[in-house]
Amino acid sequence: MTLPVSQEMEEARLYEELRRAIEEFEEGEQRQIVLNRMIRRLRFAKWRKDRMRKVDAYSQRIKPATLWIILATGAIAPVLLFSMFIWVSLWVE
Repeated sequence: MTLPVSQEMEEARLYEELRRAIEEFEEGEQRQIVLNRMIRRLRFAKWRKDRMRKVDAYSQRIKPATLWIILATGAIAPVLLFSMFIWVSLWVE
């Protein structure tokens, strides 16, 4: 999958943006605000990368039959729920 590569590029871009923010702003409140915002974004990117690593590992080892079952269930569920809603509304009436 290309997802981890794009996440690494995103993280590298965020680090570059953090470096520019450090150089751009002089000491003071504005610099502290920008640095805190950038640190929060970097932490979120790292957390997202760790979470997506688990999803990628699962998607690499999923079997085609399991995938078809997941897709079929997702496609049939709304039809069944709507049919149950109609049946219950007719039964209550």
